[in-house]
Amino acid sequence: MDINVKIPALEKLVDYVASGVGSVAGPMLAPWKARKETEARLVAARGKEEELKLEAEAQAEARRILVSPDTGSGRVITIDEKISQRIQFQEEKRQRNIHKVVLLAAEKLGDKEVPNHEPDHDWTARFFNDVKDVSSEEMQLLWAKVLAGQVERPGNTSLRTLSILKNLDQSTAELFRKLCSACVSFRLKIGEGQYQSLDARVPSLDGNPNQNALSKYGLDFGVLNVLNEHGLIISDYNSLHTIYGNCILRPRPVERLIPFTYQGQSWILSPIKGPVGTEEEFKLSGVALTKSGMELSDIVDVEPMEEYTRDLEKFLEGKNLKMLKIEG
Repeated sequence: MDINVKIPALEKLVDYVASGVGSVAGPMLAPWKARKETEARLVAARGKEEELKLEAEAQAEARRILVSPDTGSGRVITIDEKISQRIQFQEEKRQRNIHKVVLLAAEKLGDKEVPNHEPDHDWTARFFNDVKDVSSEEMQLLWAKVLAGQVERPGNTSLRTLSILKNLDQSTAELFRKLCSACVSFRLKIGEGQYQSLDARVPSLDGNPNQNALSKYGLDFGVLNVLNEHGLIISDYNSLHTIYGNCILRPRPVERLIPFTYQGQSWILSPIKGPVGTEEEFKLSGVALTKSGMELSDIVDVEPMEEYTRDLEKFLEGKNLKMLKIEG
């Protein structure tokens, strides 16, 4: 198909769901497409109530079997029947998990238009196989953002990143959010709404993260080890990245600069006084994200990092540089 042809994002989302779970795609999105927000909330509430009820009934039945005086005298509840009931309950729960993630992705896509591309069927099979067991609302939102991002930008999230996300628990996700909130990202624009990630890291501000230089910001050595074990950051916690002056304001057109992203905003650097030096002299050391870490950082909602921001600005001032926010 012609990648330049645009279609409504929801139509493409239906293609993705159909590729992953079959013909339920259309009915699954019907409540959202009808914009019945109140009804959708009621459906979600009833779903949660039903889930809790089914789970309570299953637990109560299990207790009754264990203590019932009839257990050894003609009670006709076989192991096969209990297994069947449990499988049915599990499948219904999985269906609700998929349903919730798809609706959240639909909310994220809204009225956007996206390239009319063929879904990667290996990707959709992996995604929906993994997401069916995600019950946490916070983690469901992350998975929904991944799905919406893949619909908007095919290839946005790799299969390796899906594997990392599958093994990401809520506590580790919170640690990763804190790391991303202090992260400085460099991306090269390669098309309309398309970027190539060059580097993303938390500058160590002339300290050494291996010696807990970032502990005051909630990123001590133990936290970094957890994030490294999950494949989100590289094992050298104080690696170097050369900026080459391509985000530093000099006697050149501003449009030729490559801004960096920090705290969800775009920035460039401006010399405070006099020249900065050669374009190859300015380097940033710190905790670098892996490729999968960079992919997932795009869907993380950052939290305020006021103390780190002040220290980052002070660090850059010591390099004769000032952060300038780019509006728009």
